Amino acid sequence: MIRSFCAEDMDAEDMDAVVRLWFEASVQSHDFIPLAHWEAEKENLRTLYLPLSDEIVVHVDDDSGEIDAFFAFAGDFLAALFVAPAAQGKGLGSRLLHIARRMHPALTLAVYAENRRAVNFYRQNGLTVYARRTERSTGHRELLMKATKELK
Repeated sequence: MIRSFCAEDMDAEDMDAVVRLWFEASVQSHDFIPLAHWEAEKENLRTLYLPLSDEIVVHVDDDSGEIDAFFAFAGDFLAALFVAPAAQGKGLGSRLLHIARRMHPALTLAVYAENRRAVNFYRQNGLTVYARRTERSTGHRELLMKATKELK
């Protein structure tokens, strides 16, 4: 099931689930960034990033009832798209990105250049690199990507 929610109205259990999912997926996919960075960012996600998001959509697993993926927008910028490690490789990320692109056809996003799996995922789903930058808090290179191919 897919549902939207507002971080300000989200109950504590949902907020905990989203933060936990984000943390586990971030640690797994960004092993080139120290664990301490992700630990330090948990509270910012809870109190700053999610509340400042314009739109947040979560996917709830039909069998377990647990939130197993989410994405968040700030304007047309896809600020987050995370799938729980146990739910990866099943097409959920592609389905959510497809929904996100329907919501914001001109979406942009930033992805760490070292996260080759994510870079390839976005390329396979019709996004291209339009710029590069160094992310301030980690010092790692990011690719800025945008949707360029029409959805089918």
